[in-house]
Amino acid sequence: MLEVTPALSAQNPNILVFRDKLLLPSEGFIKTHYTAFDAANLVYLASQFGWRAAELDGQTMATASGVLQRFLFKQTGHTPRLADLRQLALKSVHAHFGRGGALVLPVARALGVPLYVTFHGGDATKETHRRRRLIPTIYQRRLSQLQAYASGFLCVSQFVADRLAAQGFPKSKLITHYIGIDLSQMMPPNQRNGRLLFIGRLIDKKGVDVLLAAMRRLQNAQNSKVPDGKVLGLDIAGAGPLEGKLRAQAADLPSVRFLGWQTPQQLASIMRRAQAVVVPSRIAADGDCEGLPTVVLESIRAGLPVVATNHAGIPEIIRDHETGFLVPENDPDLLAAALLAIVQPGDQIQQMVVNAQARLQQDFNATIQSEKLQRRLLGR
Repeated sequence: MLEVTPALSAQNPNILVFRDKLLLPSEGFIKTHYTAFDAANLVYLASQFGWRAAELDGQTMATASGVLQRFLFKQTGHTPRLADLRQLALKSVHAHFGRGGALVLPVARALGVPLYVTFHGGDATKETHRRRRLIPTIYQRRLSQLQAYASGFLCVSQFVADRLAAQGFPKSKLITHYIGIDLSQMMPPNQRNGRLLFIGRLIDKKGVDVLLAAMRRLQNAQNSKVPDGKVLGLDIAGAGPLEGKLRAQAADLPSVRFLGWQTPQQLASIMRRAQAVVVPSRIAADGDCEGLPTVVLESIRAGLPVVATNHAGIPEIIRDHETGFLVPENDPDLLAAALLAIVQPGDQIQQMVVNAQARLQQDFNATIQSEKLQRRLLGR
């Protein structure tokens, strides 16, 4: 039986959305894929549902009940819900992350429907996904079958598509599909005298340690290049496993504040006061990379200039001195110089934001991207 009772529209075809765990606190971007879906019913299939699952617009179904049945689903692909799924006469299945595609592959094959898989970043880059093991992972065991069966692999940036092509994925099935964000609340550029802002999980690939090193350089070299002689401040909004280590690194940086995890409403308020956003992402020790960080898009929408690294899909929207500042990964000196440049008064910085917002409208409008996805999943 379906876990949520609203009736499916008899006029619209049904599409199955799969994510092993729905909806994780940091994965609101999954909902964004379906913003403009108006010609299809969405049914969400997952092994576990988190507290944000109530935000999903559609019906939900668990792959199985109980630890043993969930284990059997992951290992064999068998789900006692297959009969319920057949009754839905699904048009297609859309899985999130490479492992999600591997997990739901047996279901899609049993139903005989097209399977599309969105790769988000780390799932295309982490070395752990490809490392040889005595007992291969589910993803490794089913990868060749997944590559053969799937109708398409949707990549959140061209960078991700290139990585998958290098791993032997069929190039004819690789589709660059930007997720996009809601642009109805686009804010005009506005020169502010606020603080620098970092938003994100405190993990290796976010490069916060490099940002703190850049802030230390600025603290040790405060001079007339800083407008009004002020000390540049940095707010770090986010939490994660490296928080303790980063707090210790910043102990002698009085201009740095750790704000902890923030709600979307709190982040919106913080962004209204910020002067610029910093995205110092880099390749993590395990090979983990971004796809294209949503925070870059959200910052541009908020009218904020962006300093970012030349990493993963970021250069697909941030072009150095055109739509923001782009610096190499792991270079605190050049990052510090860019941070000084971004807070200088003048029309150049504001023009960068104008240019970035035009780029945002061109390829990162969530409504347009969602409509494209709906047509693809419906085979139109």
